[in-house]
Order: sequence, then C-alpha cells, then structure tokens
Amino acid sequence: MEKVIEKENCTGCTACYSICPKNAIQMKKDKEGFLHPEIDQEKCINCGLCQKTCPVLNTKENKARNQCYLAYNKKEQEILTSSSGGIFSAIANYILNHEGIVIGAALLDQKLKHIAITKKEDLTKLKGSKYLQSDLGNSFRYIKENLKNKKILFVGTPCQVAGLKSFLKKEDENLICVDLICHGVPSSKLFEEYIKELEIRENAKLKTYNFRDKSTGWITYSNEATFENKKRFTQLAKDNDYMKLFLSDVALRESCYQCHFKLGNKYSDITLGDFWGVKEHYEKLYNDNGSSAVIINTKKGEELFHEIKEQIISYECQLEEITKGNSSLIKSAEFTKKREKFFQDFSKLDITKLSKKYSKKKRNWKARIKRLFK
Repeated sequence: MEKVIEKENCTGCTACYSICPKNAIQMKKDKEGFLHPEIDQEKCINCGLCQKTCPVLNTKENKARNQCYLAYNKKEQEILTSSSGGIFSAIANYILNHEGIVIGAALLDQKLKHIAITKKEDLTKLKGSKYLQSDLGNSFRYIKENLKNKKILFVGTPCQVAGLKSFLKKEDENLICVDLICHGVPSSKLFEEYIKELEIRENAKLKTYNFRDKSTGWITYSNEATFENKKRFTQLAKDNDYMKLFLSDVALRESCYQCHFKLGNKYSDITLGDFWGVKEHYEKLYNDNGSSAVIINTKKGEELFHEIKEQIISYECQLEEITKGNSSLIKSAEFTKKREKFFQDFSKLDITKLSKKYSKKKRNWKARIKRLFK
C-alpha cells in the first residue's frame, strides 16, 4: 500500500495507524507541522485495513437527534475555568464519579496531546479550548484495551471522534464521545514558533498558556501566558497575532477546508460549543461568564445529559439558534489562495510580520465582535 488517502483529505485522526496489524504506519509531521500517516513498505502486507478504517474514505450519513439546549454549570467556578458554560466539566465529573476514564487534550510542555485521567484533580488539564491540533498518540488502542472494564469519555474534534468510532468498528455501551464545534485546526508548528518568540521577548520559559482567559469577559476573551520568572502576558484575542492567523484561515490543515463531519454526519453522542448569540435569543438567560450550546446526537447522549441535569441549568432551544452563531457546525472553513504563500513565508518571517501580512482586515474583526455582541 503506497498511501492511505490523498494528503489534502487526511485529518490526521490516527485510525489507520492504530488499526495496522504490522505497525507499518507511523504518524509523521510534514513541513507545515501536521501529522500524516507514512507507510513502511517493507512491513506493509497490503491487507487494506488502513483504507477500510479511514473515516473519510468510509463516511456515512448519521441521523442525529439534534436535541438542542442552552446550558451552563450551576457552579460558577466550573464556568470560569471553562471556555463556555462548564458542561464538559459536569459530564467528565459524572464519568469520574463512576470510576471511569476521561480522555482529552492537554497542553503539556507546549505540546497538545490527548491524555487519560482518572482523578478529578487532573481535570483542569483537559478544560478550556486549545486552538491547535492535538497528537492522539496511542489513545485509540488504549481505549479499546480498557473499554471492557471501564466507562470512558473521549472528547475531541469531530474528525477525531469519527476516527475512533471507525477504528472500534462497533458501538460500545461503555464509550461516550463528545465532539466540539470546530472551526478548523491550525498547525502545531505555528504555535510552537509563536511561543518561542514570546519566550525570547519575555526572556523566560513558558509555564502555562490559556487560550480563553475570561478576566476580560467571555465574549471579549484574552490569551494569557505565564512564565517561569513569574511574568504574565495577557492580550485580547482580537489583538493576538496567533489568534488572528488562526481565524484568517491561512494556517489550517488542508482537510479543514472540506470537512466531512459537520451536522448530518456526527459520530459523537453530544456536541458542545459556545452559545454565541445567547443575548439575541434568550437575553434573560444570558450568563456573562459563558453559556454552552449542547446538541444531543444519540440516545446514549440523551441519557447522559439526563444524568447531569441536577448539576446544570439548561433550557431547550432550536438548532437554528445555535447554528446562527456557529457557522462551523454546518460549513467548512473558507479556503484562501493565500494559504500556500503563507506556508512559504512561514520559515522566513516572524509571527508578527506574518500576522500583519495575512490576517484579515480589522473591519472584519470589528464586524465579528459587533455580531457577537448583537
């Protein structure tokens, strides 16, 4: 087997890597910083399992329930430490209370990786949005090995959930999958270069990074970095060079411009995201600390949501009210011809210069903020 799938369609979900019986596939970073499968031809036995397991090559339409809610956690601290309304925390705590395992993305040593936790004190590592693509490593194999004896919650992007379900082949009552409303994933290499520049400027090593610091508000959130010399850097997301490049769609993975896992093809039990536009539709229910949009896709997801009802405040809403503020639910990131030139310049220019050259014009930012406040 020469390749699993055309590079521009690969999501990097690791399903092919995880299923290979001869360990002939390794996930390798390309020059842009995205992980892709590479096949060792000497080990490959041409069984075809990689292609049969690829969720993009085997996409199937799913009939989701689309039961929708505006929700937030009753505990204010859970909301403040989350990106939106703290619903993930309620779900994760339920799983941990039943001696289960929660698997999600954690930013460790400037690298975003999926890790497994079994203790509530470790849940902080998985909270909050991280705007880059995580390395799944051996998560799929770990899940398969532990599903017989443990309840497992897996949270990731829609393509990662699709990859896991395709790898497992069949449903398991012990597995709950939550996917996130995803705009697209930027290069991890871009984030690494951004952090290097921050460290040079502050003359200190990075200690923590928060993509959604709410000290400036839920809607007008900031990026916050702390350093080993106790310095702290905070900047509104709309002014942050990394965030501007991310939202300009020039640094996304190629497959994000033709995503196969939008509404109508959801493999998750529950979809979570920010309920942008809550003031427009439910002004009296507005929570300045953040509100979650919850979409129940399966009966299993409905049953789990019922189990956490006492921990949250929730109101039924319409799907259209969620999609109006979250176009990423229904359409892929907009492809830009500037992408190729951006990655050519990536090795030549610093992040500040890249941002000035490739970020969307300020009027688009103003229009977006105005739309969010509306």
